Amino acid sequence: MKMLHRNVLVAEIEEGVDKVSTGGIILTADIDKAIKPGVVLSSSISVANDFPELSVGQEVYLDWSKAMAITVQGKKAAIVDVQFIRAIV
Repeated sequence: MKMLHRNVLVAEIEEGVDKVSTGGIILTADIDKAIKPGVVLSSSISVANDFPELSVGQEVYLDWSKAMAITVQGKKAAIVDVQFIRAIV
């Protein structure tokens, strides 16, 4: 998918559904409210030129509330303006 303007296509990095705390408590995904990282799937030419460190496959943290949810080839993804990407891992 080709992004236009200053947009980036990202997908949430899927982790295990259940996690176990150090005390042995099972935490389900519904309880975990931490911000999830995303992975860059595509970016516009403008973003690629201005942010060369933001490449396909790069792990990022972003403001998910500013993203537009979409489905690409049956998988969940989101389009977000580069200004809402807060960190590159």
